[in-house]
Amino acid sequence: MQEVITHGLPAALVAPEPPEVEACLEYRADDPYAVSMVFGAECALGSSAVAWVFARQLLTDGIAASAGLGDVRVRPYDPEQTVIELRVDGGCAVLLVRTEDIRSFLTATYRAVPPGSEWRRIAWDEVLARLTGGQF
Repeated sequence: MQEVITHGLPAALVAPEPPEVEACLEYRADDPYAVSMVFGAECALGSSAVAWVFARQLLTDGIAASAGLGDVRVRPYDPEQTVIELRVDGGCAVLLVRTEDIRSFLTATYRAVPPGSEWRRIAWDEVLARLTGGQF
């Protein structure tokens, strides 16, 4: 059985009248380099949940200093809050979250899969089969 870690993450959307947004951080030990930030249907304009997947290391780096060059960027706002920017063509959502919530989540993920041991959790035969269409 693969370990899955989830952590509720209340966030404030940075806007003139900021609504509170409920997100969830998820980590799967069988996908050890990645974390997902999942938003429910209310954040997806009435459709199903939306997930942003990015490197666990990006979240780790971003609580201490600005990190990320692509669609997801993370940086400290002040000692107690962290900014997470989610970018798409033509727009950007800026979320303000409690740094302690992120630290708590990361602590649980690093307890489950310590840094440097991630490669041991990957099912390499399955990855190779997907990449080669089963011909290896």
